[in-house]
Amino acid sequence: MSNRVKQLAERERSLQERCAAQRAVIADEVAVLEARFGAVDRMAGIARSTLLHPAVIAGGVVALLTIGRVRGMRLVGRLYLLSTAARRLIQVVRTLSGTRATTNQGRRV
Repeated sequence: MSNRVKQLAERERSLQERCAAQRAVIADEVAVLEARFGAVDRMAGIARSTLLHPAVIAGGVVALLTIGRVRGMRLVGRLYLLSTAARRLIQVVRTLSGTRATTNQGRRV
């Protein structure tokens, strides 16, 4: 082999090692993020299943009728904002999970 071919082969090997090291660092960071958001995911799932239960919905309607119209509408507005924020948080967590799935497919960088 010529000297130039050897240099190119060595450069390719070093770049592949560098990419592998960077992938490992990124995978570790994603694992830490998933661990931090794992509890949030579980809580969101529990909240979603609880809030969609028919007894909870009926209880909410009764509570609104009992509390009164003005307070009830204010409460509905706040609950709407809270549910929208929770939905966005779930989207962010899913996006981060999707990012991890695409980085771990073993592609050469």
